[in-house]
Amino acid sequence: DPNMSKAIRTRMMKEVTARYKGPLAGVFVDFRGLDGKQADALRKELRAAKIEVDVLKNSLAVRAFKDLGVAGLDQTLVGMTALVHGPDPADVAKKLLAWKDKNKKLEIKSGILENKVLSLAEVKQLSTMPNRLTLLSQIAGLIAAPMSDMAGCLNALLQNTAGLLLALEEKKSKEGGAPTQA
Repeated sequence: DPNMSKAIRTRMMKEVTARYKGPLAGVFVDFRGLDGKQADALRKELRAAKIEVDVLKNSLAVRAFKDLGVAGLDQTLVGMTALVHGPDPADVAKKLLAWKDKNKKLEIKSGILENKVLSLAEVKQLSTMPNRLTLLSQIAGLIAAPMSDMAGCLNALLQNTAGLLLALEEKKSKEGGAPTQA
């Protein structure tokens, strides 16, 4: 029944659009070169890192991404395509490129970052960036450093003041004056 298949396609289209709504980041890959064991091992490694793999139906994905305002995926969404995505785009790119170094048959097609299509070169560049956890710790260090410096300055100021008061007290006691009461 053609109406039924159109209803199913429409429903699938809505699901794809809803799933990828918002700022999207991930890498498009082709798994065809991997055998079953390799594909399972890759999925298991990615799942352990909380990275998801979605195999896409290209015709629906092209329309869904266009509806979401993402253009330029016509070349990417050809053949068997999966979108690999997770909470940290740099981590996704690092893991996939490391896997590709070990298993040459994994094809990395392109990427997407905040709804902008990335070339393979840009995916490689993304993989060289620090991951989210490293960036957060660097930011925390930048925030903590001025406070630490200020605490050190205040501590030094208090030590200098205490040293001056002790020196003044010693001077007065040598001069024969009574020690001051604070």
